[in-house]
Amino acid sequence: MTTERILLVDDEPAFQRLCGNWLASLGYDVKVAASAEQVLALSADHTFDLVLLDLALPPSFRPDEGLALLPRLASAPVVVMTGHADRELALRAMAAGAWDFLPKPLDPDLLRVVVERALTKRRLERELAEWRARAGPDDATMGLIGISTDLSDLRALIRRIGPTEVPVMITGPSGTGKELVARALHANGKRSAKPFVAVHCGAIPAELFESELFGHCKGSFTGADRDRIGLIAAANGGTLFLDEIGDMPLAMQVKLLRFLQAGSFFAVGARSETRVDVRVVAATNRDLAAMVEEKSFRDDLFYRLKGIQVRTTALAERAEDVALIVQAVAARLSPPKRLAPDALEWVVSRNWPGNVRELQHSVSTAAALAGNADVITVDDLALACGEAAAPAAVEGDGLLDAQVAALEKRLIVAALDETAHNHTHAAKQLGISRVGLLNKMKRYGLR
Repeated sequence: MTTERILLVDDEPAFQRLCGNWLASLGYDVKVAASAEQVLALSADHTFDLVLLDLALPPSFRPDEGLALLPRLASAPVVVMTGHADRELALRAMAAGAWDFLPKPLDPDLLRVVVERALTKRRLERELAEWRARAGPDDATMGLIGISTDLSDLRALIRRIGPTEVPVMITGPSGTGKELVARALHANGKRSAKPFVAVHCGAIPAELFESELFGHCKGSFTGADRDRIGLIAAANGGTLFLDEIGDMPLAMQVKLLRFLQAGSFFAVGARSETRVDVRVVAATNRDLAAMVEEKSFRDDLFYRLKGIQVRTTALAERAEDVALIVQAVAARLSPPKRLAPDALEWVVSRNWPGNVRELQHSVSTAAALAGNADVITVDDLALACGEAAAPAAVEGDGLLDAQVAALEKRLIVAALDETAHNHTHAAKQLGISRVGLLNKMKRYGLR
């Protein structure tokens, strides 16, 4: 792993030596500059992962000299340092592009935390840039938002099987975007110009199922005052998506199987068959194999449908995607909104048992509560989620901090699982103190 490089900018030799040696002892490659000219010269020759910048630089020893450098150091996070620790100067520095602000004299522990967070930000920025560079042109059309390994693998699988004609069975918890995956398969396949028809099997009354699926002829039953094509015929040439296939009545399972085998069907009341050409994608949150054993789902239909199995994962398994998803949802609102930094942190730290569906609904509700405001606050979200007041949120500055929090939470959960929830051993594995681990567990609502 490449050693991360820090540029320390300060005109006091004693501080340069002490702070530089301390950072070097932590494993960083440290370069030192004492003036704006030296900063620009070093920046031309080296790429830095972090800049620690004293705002009072020679020759004038005015904070404005340091502030003027900030726009020219935009390629790396900048943490400004100064003895002039007033709120106005801090705000000016942040407005000019600084990532964080530290007053002198520096607290070593605080400086270490800020440095680690800033370098994590830098690493995430690099990873995001690499992911965007690797992303294929069809990734944007999938609508599958995230940088987790699970989602990257899912997109790769969709690209591979989308152009084929094999049946696909999508499994996974409720609210994880199974229909979105089905639409992505359709959009990345040869039938993308043809219809995509979704059949929500759990929402159709049993007595209407056959008519809805196959259509009916005029006069075939009371109320049938005209011919009507069914959902299968509507999907001709395209993709038929059978959502929650496990909820389909047994009687309809037999008729669906016959259609899948023959490629044709009889509409209700019809004397001639209708032939259609569709690709079938099914989805369920139930254990169909267990249902086959219980005789509540036909084994022949199960084997006909399952083809290639694709699994969607719960948000708890890909927490690093939450911040990206919620910001995309907020940006698609009409009018578009954004989340306050503490609201974004709160969203990431919260568990979402209803997965993406619950997250989307909560953000949309919070946006309605925000009214004409451009920003969704943590209180808007808490109220949308049925909580009287939001818990204390982790301080941060937006998307990258939210992803850092998500990754930190995931590492803590993994360490606790690997050590059978032994706090001392988990803390040692993470490289932090036991008290620090307990504080972080409280911070993220972990028990």
